[in-house]
Amino acid sequence: MIEERPGSTSSLRRRNSAQVLQAVRQAGGLTQAEIARRSGLSPATVTNLVRDLAAAGQVEVAATVLNGRRSRLVTPVVPSGYVLGVDVGRSHIRAGLADLGLDLVAQGDRRMEPGLPAEQGLELVGQLYQEVLERAGVDRGEVLWAGVGVPGPLDQASQQIGAGTMLPEWTGQDLRSRFARLLGLPVAVDNDANLGALGEHAWPPGLSVRSMIYVRLATGIGGGLILDGRLYRGADGVAGEIGHATIDENGPLCRCGNRGCLETMASIPSLLRVLASALDREVDVHGWVGLVRQGHTTANRLIDELGHHLGVAVSNLCNLVNPSLVLLGGPIAAAGEALLEPVRSEVRRRSMPSAYDRLRVEASRHGEMSEVYGAARLALDALTERMSAQGEDLSQAPATAGRGSGWTNS
Repeated sequence: MIEERPGSTSSLRRRNSAQVLQAVRQAGGLTQAEIARRSGLSPATVTNLVRDLAAAGQVEVAATVLNGRRSRLVTPVVPSGYVLGVDVGRSHIRAGLADLGLDLVAQGDRRMEPGLPAEQGLELVGQLYQEVLERAGVDRGEVLWAGVGVPGPLDQASQQIGAGTMLPEWTGQDLRSRFARLLGLPVAVDNDANLGALGEHAWPPGLSVRSMIYVRLATGIGGGLILDGRLYRGADGVAGEIGHATIDENGPLCRCGNRGCLETMASIPSLLRVLASALDREVDVHGWVGLVRQGHTTANRLIDELGHHLGVAVSNLCNLVNPSLVLLGGPIAAAGEALLEPVRSEVRRRSMPSAYDRLRVEASRHGEMSEVYGAARLALDALTERMSAQGEDLSQAPATAGRGSGWTNS
């Protein structure tokens, strides 16, 4: 294969072609005019790139009529094979198997006891993977790549979870290597909130916004940033840790060592304990949401408290990065307007008008599956990048590129 210079014409064309193909796959189909608007490429460039992609069998082009005008609709050609998305939480594991067009073919979940050692947690992931394969009727050899989300800051270089994770038992593990050996697949690993943001933004039909914040509300509170259309991880992979934004410098001590972090001021487990005390019985997040919908006074006061604390942290991020959309994820987001309205109120009060005027604050589209979708999307992107680097294209992806194929994560 001829080596390309990074700034060469052929290298630029390859990147533009990949950008067009990603946009089409993300949306499930776009007109050439829409591709030009989304990518910032000229209509003439898009026409040439689409022609080349069609000749390579990666897209199909058909005449259509849109708003009374003739257009050319570009749709992706879906090759064979599958990717796996896994979301590992403090007390759960979820997995989904998707084809290379990102249509989900099977999913499953398992409860994981908090504090379970890493070895036993990995064993549960392996069992769930086998269950999902059986539900889909798919052989292991047809799965090409896996994406895995974990709670807490992840060092992208070492692939280890850092301090402050909700899985302290997994600290110090080379997660990519461990999951690769377990699953028999090349694996990409990322923070779960990052993957929630990616799942919301890039799972078909994707969102057209260029900058957004995704906040995951679970045992801990995490954030994922999409900036200028791309997932932003920061210098060391820990951008978006909104759970450790300081709300009250004299507040209670956080597990990260600081005081008054959002996670301590708006901790869902601690709020559930307050609610359980008021009810004189245990209640989980889903029960809390049910009580909110029934108009229960204490349940609504606690959701209001959560929303206001969250709004303080979100407003700081909005002033900093000026997103057009904030999405709240995790099971508590099912409370809907009862949670969204106090967040909006606080963000409106604390943000600069220019940062708030066009801002939308909404619940996630995919609920508790956002992180699984993001993990599958991460796997597909890693697969596409690897094949592009090897001078191949995804339409030629081998059905045996997973187990025993000789592919590695290097």
